[in-house]
Amino acid sequence: MLLRPDRLTSSRAGSRTMGNRSWWMGAASAGLAAICTLAFPAVTSAQDAPSEALLDCRAIGSDDERLACYDQALDTQYGVDEELQEKRRQYRRERFGLPVDSSGSRMAELTATIAAVDANLRTGQTTIALDNGQVWQVLSSGGLRARFRVGLEVTISESATGGYRVRIADKTGFKGVTRIR
Repeated sequence: MLLRPDRLTSSRAGSRTMGNRSWWMGAASAGLAAICTLAFPAVTSAQDAPSEALLDCRAIGSDDERLACYDQALDTQYGVDEELQEKRRQYRRERFGLPVDSSGSRMAELTATIAAVDANLRTGQTTIALDNGQVWQVLSSGGLRARFRVGLEVTISESATGGYRVRIADKTGFKGVTRIR
């Protein structure tokens, strides 16, 4: 059975829900929308399509290497974001000496100035606070004979065994350190 617009009525006697004209307009609009949707294929720009380099990165097994590959591919395609690069460097400086997070970001060494020294004579432990807010506990290992004083420039680097060591600028030797904060 075909529905005809002149036979559409509501339950109320004599009132129509759709007049002839509005029914045809609605049908024509729906038909035109369907034709436009089916007739024109989706058009994508070259930047929207994933590049070959991005697709190659998907095959890399190591998380750190895959992330570095994605960064390199996107930097090549869209340019290097200097602000983001500086944020990454700042993040690595702040996290230096703490357990490595899942991003795997590491620094080889950190140079800072001693802001405060706390030498506990009873326990023999020395704690140094740096101008960047980091606090390190000095361990007894190492051959550094100089004393830590406020204002000295120190370099903290990762040792071959996975710990950290501190060197004072223009002095020989080092001491082992552990980051507290």
